[in-house]
Amino acid sequence: MLDAFCRDYLNITAPRTMAVLEPLKIKIKNYAELGFLPGHSLKVKYFPADPNCTDEWEIAFDEQIFIERMDFREEAEKSYRRLTIGQSVGLRHINLIIRVDSIEKDATNGEIKQIIVNGEMAANASNKPKAFIHWVARPVQCQVRLYEKLFLHKNPEDPVQVPGGFLTDINSNSLTVLTESLVDASIANKAKPYDRFQFERNGFFCVDANDLANGKLVFNRTVSLREDVGKNA
Repeated sequence: MLDAFCRDYLNITAPRTMAVLEPLKIKIKNYAELGFLPGHSLKVKYFPADPNCTDEWEIAFDEQIFIERMDFREEAEKSYRRLTIGQSVGLRHINLIIRVDSIEKDATNGEIKQIIVNGEMAANASNKPKAFIHWVARPVQCQVRLYEKLFLHKNPEDPVQVPGGFLTDINSNSLTVLTESLVDASIANKAKPYDRFQFERNGFFCVDANDLANGKLVFNRTVSLREDVGKNA
């Protein structure tokens, strides 16, 4: 119940932006052919769903962008809606559809270093993608802390459900720290202690005041977004 109230409040008070928590590098092979110049940028509203909103961010777009690592699979089941070798995906706000051209892997461990893609403007595409994903370009590195429920049970003091006491019910995975996350530079340059943002498709986050005072950019997740089947497919 508390999470639901937080979401409702933050949805109308926390400006939206894009951040990639676990980055995967993408190079748009035909970037110049699409008519984009180096250093391209676009304006996105703080609250895109509000027709009365006039406040905007200016976000970067470039030949090299980053998407979530979970938004690409080399092999995927039919229900998967995002980027695969044979399936295109759309990029939010820029309305560009990207398709895999080739994959560059680390020769030592086989990990994907970069995906080369070709882009097509959505307005010119005959086949629309199944999904649009977020991305960042020319970003700033930050740390992200993902908080989950502290206890494994709804009532950790219930002796029937938790006979060993609440201390035995602590969730050992209640905190995940991501040290190589990327956030749009327009947000990073303006972030103040306790500023709240909605990271598209990732949740609501708050700037950590103590770490910012020490020169580190850290975002703590306040609450996740509602479960979105489309995101996880």
